[in-house]
Amino acid sequence: MSKDCLLLNGNGKPVSYFPLSTIDWKTAVKLVYTRNVIIIKNHEDWSVRSPSVTLEVPSIIMLRRFHKFQNYVKFSRSNVYLRDMYRCQYCADVFDTNQLTLDHVLPRSKGGDTSWENIVTCCKSCNTLKGSKPIDPIKKPVKPSFAHLLNGHKLNPNDFADKEWVKYIF
Repeated sequence: MSKDCLLLNGNGKPVSYFPLSTIDWKTAVKLVYTRNVIIIKNHEDWSVRSPSVTLEVPSIIMLRRFHKFQNYVKFSRSNVYLRDMYRCQYCADVFDTNQLTLDHVLPRSKGGDTSWENIVTCCKSCNTLKGSKPIDPIKKPVKPSFAHLLNGHKLNPNDFADKEWVKYIF
């Protein structure tokens, strides 16, 4: 398992919702050992041992101090995919991330920039067909708000390492 521990901010809410603020068990144990976090819950049947120490592996930890974040949405590939709901903006089909690319609505060769207002999610085949032709996408690209991305993000409780995480996320 690579995401074994839920990391909460000082106010008891996840540090991040997309991607969900989860960390691997080794990092969680290090944070506990350095006393940077408070343990909320340990995994019930999981501990790690050294020759002299046995430590329970945390399932939910909380930062001792509240970490303030900027209230803007960072431009990134994953956030563009979230804004567009993993849907190609030319053929309207939904794809997995490994089948998607980013496309400049107004190609860079024609003066287009890399910004929220000029980038859309595009499947590989549509991107190849489009080439450097300026074609209008299904939806005009806009800079999303934090709430817009959060509403578009799908968290599946069945994927959580611990069912208790639901209390802190939903």
